[in-house]
Amino acid sequence: MAYVALYRKWRPQGFDALVGQEAVRTALTNALETGRIAHAYLFAGPRGTGKTSTAKILAKAVNCEHGPTPNPCNECQNCVRINDGTSMDVFEIDAASNRGIDEIRDLREKVAFAPVSGRYKVYIIDEVHMLTTEAFNALLKTLEEPPPHVIFILATTEPHKIPATIHSRCQRFDFRRVTDADIVKRLREVADGSGIAADDDALQLIAVQADGGMRDALSLLDQCGVMAERVTAETVRSVLGIVGREALRELVKAIGEWQVPRALELLETLLAGGKDVKQIITELAEYLRAVLLYKASPDYREIYLTDTKEAIAALEGLYSTDRLMAAEERLHQCTIELRQSVRGRIAAEMCLFDLCRIEGSTLAALTARVQKLEAMLAGQSVMPVQQIAPQVQPVQMQQAAPVHQPEAAAAQPKFDYVVAEEHGIQLSAQAEEPVQQKTPPAPVSTPQKAAAPKKPEPVQAETFAATPAPQGDSAVAEEMWQQVLEILKTEKKRSMVACAAGGRAVSYVNGILTVAFKNKFNCKRMNADDYKKAFEAVLLRLARCEVRLNCVEEAGLVQKPPAPAPAKEREEEELEPVVKKAMAAFGGTLQKL
Repeated sequence: MAYVALYRKWRPQGFDALVGQEAVRTALTNALETGRIAHAYLFAGPRGTGKTSTAKILAKAVNCEHGPTPNPCNECQNCVRINDGTSMDVFEIDAASNRGIDEIRDLREKVAFAPVSGRYKVYIIDEVHMLTTEAFNALLKTLEEPPPHVIFILATTEPHKIPATIHSRCQRFDFRRVTDADIVKRLREVADGSGIAADDDALQLIAVQADGGMRDALSLLDQCGVMAERVTAETVRSVLGIVGREALRELVKAIGEWQVPRALELLETLLAGGKDVKQIITELAEYLRAVLLYKASPDYREIYLTDTKEAIAALEGLYSTDRLMAAEERLHQCTIELRQSVRGRIAAEMCLFDLCRIEGSTLAALTARVQKLEAMLAGQSVMPVQQIAPQVQPVQMQQAAPVHQPEAAAAQPKFDYVVAEEHGIQLSAQAEEPVQQKTPPAPVSTPQKAAAPKKPEPVQAETFAATPAPQGDSAVAEEMWQQVLEILKTEKKRSMVACAAGGRAVSYVNGILTVAFKNKFNCKRMNADDYKKAFEAVLLRLARCEVRLNCVEEAGLVQKPPAPAPAKEREEEELEPVVKKAMAAFGGTLQKL
């Protein structure tokens, strides 16, 4: 006898065997017991959740020789023929290949004939959303007033594509994704009944990968059963090409420790081993999600489907909540890029590079960078010293000799690191490294008793007004202004961005950001209370101190008058030419008597 796949062999034969669809089972059972059988049903839900199986069970229930009954016997001729697919009263139609108006017209002509051996003629139309508009219109009248011996069962995975006129003529039942616990329980029954030796963690992994589909889970178990005598978690990973816990754990650790070379090396190893780049990014996002959930609720059981509690707890200290949020946003962006990229490896490498350096313009990324700097100022060990070179170096605890720097080379601090200026560090605008400490600490007498740096007080919203605002030239002011616009774009405040886009940041002095506008209307609108408060609220979040917004017109800007010449130069310019020549010849100077 030919081999039968597990999902066909173990197809539910009665309502009691349905997995994870208690609401549907209860409703249909009650309808059969009370005799309130509808003429049209709509079964909607994800693939592999039992829509077609339920339709066949309902067809047997209404045509069973001992029915209509909620418990078909599966032994009478009608039940056996329906199970074998040879019944003359049950018709399965694939709407994907029979979607035209001609097929529906043929169906309408045959509907009027009486059933051959059963009580009802049952039409099961699978993937009904694939029918054309003309076909739906042709079916509409028959569906509204069918003959009393006809039942229509429409099944679809995309119910939103079905016209409302069809919806209103059917009783709709929504099939939900099967929970992992129900899938594991059913897989254990199938494995034991089919002689397949399987570990519990392997069945758990199959349930997670099935994503709520019972049929997908059975198909995967069938495939794994052929691969090895005993199905283990490693067998499932081999079949699906899953990255695995160990490799992901190392990759997450490398990212958490800011090790770009190590992260790229691990990516190269996984790709060389045949892993798909999209699968790597997807599982990396799932692992970081588990770390984030562990921070929020360590007792949340679903976390430990990704890795053990001990492993996640060891990695949790490497990440802040904002950094995890920023990482998830970057990974989501990478999955979108992979759909359009010709070389997916390049997109993955750029993603890992950003994850190791917390790059990005999102609010979560900016907050993570500020938190990293605050932790370093507080003396916390956030990253290895050798990995900080592209970022902000730790403050030297010994007094260094003053280094003279020309004024032309002096750079203003980047606005991303306003907190550094508040704590006495001036950062270079290019390398973002501390170049000078405003108040160097006293020399340490002995290395063993070196005083730990004083932890700065946490910045509270109530103390923003008392925090000294950093100073800056037009370049610093413009960068601050552009970051404000980026945040407002992220928050979808398009009208504010459109009004403010024409502004040019002029200066940032004494906690006042001055922005000049060529358009008089835009300047007036920006000075309105609602807009001004909204922009100052964003500035407060960015600078962590109170910043006032001053909007002026370009025409009203006062030009700085030229500096007056020194008195000595003015006196020399007023001398007669003859006196000037004499002073030049004899090297004399001018003295007033």
